[in-house]
Amino acid sequence: MQTERDYSQHWDDKFSTREWGRYPPEDLVRFVGRNFKIADRSEITVLEVGCGPGANVWFLHREGYRVAGIDGSPAAIDKARIRIEAENERLNSLTPDLRVGNFSSLPWAEQSFDLVIDIFSIYANTIDVIDQTLEEVCRVLKPGGRFYSKLWGTQTTGFGQGREVEFHTYDDIPTGPCRDMGISHFFDIDETRQRFASFQIDAIDTIVRTDKIIDSDIEEIICQCTKPG
Repeated sequence: MQTERDYSQHWDDKFSTREWGRYPPEDLVRFVGRNFKIADRSEITVLEVGCGPGANVWFLHREGYRVAGIDGSPAAIDKARIRIEAENERLNSLTPDLRVGNFSSLPWAEQSFDLVIDIFSIYANTIDVIDQTLEEVCRVLKPGGRFYSKLWGTQTTGFGQGREVEFHTYDDIPTGPCRDMGISHFFDIDETRQRFASFQIDAIDTIVRTDKIIDSDIEEIICQCTKPG
């Protein structure tokens, strides 16, 4: 199994050499719009765990929210900062709080955020790290705060392939969206309910589709939660 240092380097290499999407997923845009439609955006604090090069951070900043992001890759955080700084005059004056770090040990105080977002980030870990991260997300959320998490489902091409690390967790996956991405954990509905049990689960949705570009079946599990008040 890769050490934490090796794993961070793995993702830093990925973000340094690969182009990633520039825009947020439609379902996230819809979720934010529906849940914070009448809110004073400058008073809403949002954290993205595993923010990568910042597509979602950029969108939320552009919409006027108070945004923070954390990623283990310095290259990813650099790209996010450069993009936002380049457009900052046209966005808003609230500079995002972007940090390099481990999201299983978040460097923010308890009850700091109204919303936490995970878009295909916490899946890329062992079960212990996933559980630690979910505990940390709950800790930094305000009572009544929302958590939006997007995960790979077990119907996704690549599940059951490569080297088995532990339950539903594989490395060296040869096909699908997790190919060459390192450790990947795949969820089903029952496990999602189990892992997210410290939250009030508002909805678990699944999207099953075919990605012809990578010749793969995709199952996205979207879990929408609230921290109990």
